[in-house]
Amino acid sequence: MRKILLMGLLLAPFLASAKEPTALGQGRYMLTDQNFTIFGSPEKIVAKLTKQAHEFCKQKTGNEAFLTNADGSDAVPGEINNSGVLKRGAQGATGTIRFRCELPEVVSSSSRRDIYSELPKLKALLDSGAITQAEYDDQKRKLLEQK
Repeated sequence: MRKILLMGLLLAPFLASAKEPTALGQGRYMLTDQNFTIFGSPEKIVAKLTKQAHEFCKQKTGNEAFLTNADGSDAVPGEINNSGVLKRGAQGATGTIRFRCELPEVVSSSSRRDIYSELPKLKALLDSGAITQAEYDDQKRKLLEQK
């Protein structure tokens, strides 16, 4: 009986249901996770979170997730001092992603707008963190193609 209980406790973190993304406002979301052992890697956690973000966005909007940021930290083994006392506990690898389910629409393809009035708006979105540098570059390219 004890063995079954112990196995259940060991497997519980792996069988737990996925967390819902945290809404950050302006259509942005965040997911974060941590391994319970020191044998994981931040890359695997970010990959798992990215898959979860894609599933969330597919269900919510029918689109895949657009990652705006992904980072993580490696696992840190515990440390014991010379007298055999635990100095620092072990910490599993962590991973965090930030994403959108839809890109903010800055440029309407149906109308030709003055590039000099649109670029400052686009730059303000970038400076406020509402869009990433890659999204800014893409929208700026679209503006220049319209000219």
